[in-house]
Amino acid sequence: MEPGHSSVLEPHSHGGGQKVRVGFHLHDDGGASKQGHHDKRRSLLGMEIIDRSGHWTTRQDFMFFMVAYAVGLGNIWRFPYLCYKNGGGTFLIAYIACFAIIGLPIFVLEIAIGQYLQSGALKIWKICPIFRGIGFGNIILSLMCASYFCVIVSWALFYLVSSFNLTFPWETCDNFWNTGNCFTGEENATAILNLTKHFPSIETSVEQFWEHRVLQQTSEIINFGGIQWELFVLMLFSWLVVYFAIWNGKSETRKFIYFSSIFPYFILCILLFRGITLPGAFSGIKYFFIPNFTALIKDIKIWSDAGTQVLYSYGIGFGTLIALGGHNKFHHNCYRDAFFMAFVNAATSIVVGIIVFSVLGYMAFVGGGGKEVAEIVKPTAGLIFVVFPELIRHLPLKQIWSFAVFLMIVILGLDSQVFILENLFISFEEKLPFLLKKHRKVSRLFGCILFFFMGIPMISFSGIYWVTLVDVYGAAGISLLGVVFFEVIGISWGFGTDNVRFGIYEMIGIQIPRVWKLLWNITAPFSIAILFAITIFRYSPLQYPNHTEYPQWAEYVGFGLAIASIIPFPIYVLYYLIFKNRKQSLKTRLQKGLTPPSDSTTTKTDGFNEKLKFLERPSFKYENSKANGKPKAINKRGLSV
Repeated sequence: MEPGHSSVLEPHSHGGGQKVRVGFHLHDDGGASKQGHHDKRRSLLGMEIIDRSGHWTTRQDFMFFMVAYAVGLGNIWRFPYLCYKNGGGTFLIAYIACFAIIGLPIFVLEIAIGQYLQSGALKIWKICPIFRGIGFGNIILSLMCASYFCVIVSWALFYLVSSFNLTFPWETCDNFWNTGNCFTGEENATAILNLTKHFPSIETSVEQFWEHRVLQQTSEIINFGGIQWELFVLMLFSWLVVYFAIWNGKSETRKFIYFSSIFPYFILCILLFRGITLPGAFSGIKYFFIPNFTALIKDIKIWSDAGTQVLYSYGIGFGTLIALGGHNKFHHNCYRDAFFMAFVNAATSIVVGIIVFSVLGYMAFVGGGGKEVAEIVKPTAGLIFVVFPELIRHLPLKQIWSFAVFLMIVILGLDSQVFILENLFISFEEKLPFLLKKHRKVSRLFGCILFFFMGIPMISFSGIYWVTLVDVYGAAGISLLGVVFFEVIGISWGFGTDNVRFGIYEMIGIQIPRVWKLLWNITAPFSIAILFAITIFRYSPLQYPNHTEYPQWAEYVGFGLAIASIIPFPIYVLYYLIFKNRKQSLKTRLQKGLTPPSDSTTTKTDGFNEKLKFLERPSFKYENSKANGKPKAINKRGLSV
């Protein structure tokens, strides 16, 4: 039995004890069964973690790899600033609700379908061929993220290098980049009051270091101002690390995966303890947990941001979760592990939120001037680069902790970048093996160089505005919602949730509740459709920190980025209906495109069929024929089950 198949061997049968194959026979074994050797398909990791059959060596490898991939910049970098921007506790309530009705069901679905079919994001669509364009949409979403992850890493590296000072450069207001309205938080109340009298707004030294020193930020996206050469060098270094991590197809080792999974939680625990003990921290934590229900009802855009953040932070819609599930052994309990990982991810976001908002509460406390937590800093994509440095300066041995904290962000960013790129390159190499796989090192070098040049506008003086533009339009928002909507429709309505439930039963022997049918068929896709509609009909242009809008041309660029991920689906549908099976009628082609291939003629015993009655599927007919021991379980799609 080749491990690339989802069919399994039943050790017992009522008809004579022989072993029989069961399950949908939808997997390409690449000729392994004919050649009599293990499937040597490409993997996201080196051979130390992936065995020769393409599976994880141990369950722990899968779990730690999932932590390293799913818990990353989405939790540490993106969640806090969206939460702060949308009212703290108000956003948190919407986030938890979207997690329950959208995030968790689709997270389980992607991992389960990947494991069942032992395939990646492109190959799984053999179950519903007309939806294959969604696989290309997954790839384009990943391309968008890959374009700016190393930019965020370069920001963190800048702080990491700046940590090697007795006095941090963000601790004082007497640097060349500081302005007269700067305060450090160490001033007495009288000094703060005098500042507020002379300036309409005051800024912390940490905030000015971020905007005036690290970014050297201009006021508009069109005003490039030049290249921030320090960030240029740091981004180049980041891409060199990424390239040498993936150049030979062996991206990680077990020890590094374990370290990069555990180390961030150690750092977060330290930051959490110090954050909640700062004076004024309670006001920030209160803001994080207590919602404004009026805003929750009236400002429905909060729900759109919360829904897209759930998908983004869980890595849903990018194709990588499906590929990770495909590395599991067929009988691995993916249902249990997906639940565990989903709640670890949610808990991580909440812990980071407590840390960030406790520091914001402290900053409001020492800032004076009567400012509320919601007003103390600008709600931009650089929020953690204002909050974490402020917190670090209050730790003992602060240089060591500063190095560790920003090393954590670097590791999370590089992890995410390596995993996304490995998945992308594997997808391209499977399509063009003679060109790309044969010259892997060169093709991957050119790929990394291309992404590096894509990132150059993002390390200009207006770079943070470009990062925000690509993030909001290209990697999230309507692009992510659209791709995930069609993905869920293709799996739930095309392949069928009955088949998914049966697949999970076949893999792990657990009869999952029928409520999952409701979640996959109706609740999740309907909710995503509502969020998509909210994003379209309640659209408002992006704004700078001073609340002026991005120029119209930037909005057009954003719309182009958003459409890029969605357009492959309708294009492939048209291609399939026009050019595939041209001798057949349009109706037949459409039916064939929505139906898994019926090339399996497996058999089962009545004993196995009896186990499947819990599914109560009208699409299946069970005929009890114990007399001759021949099972007759026929799926209306033509698949034996």
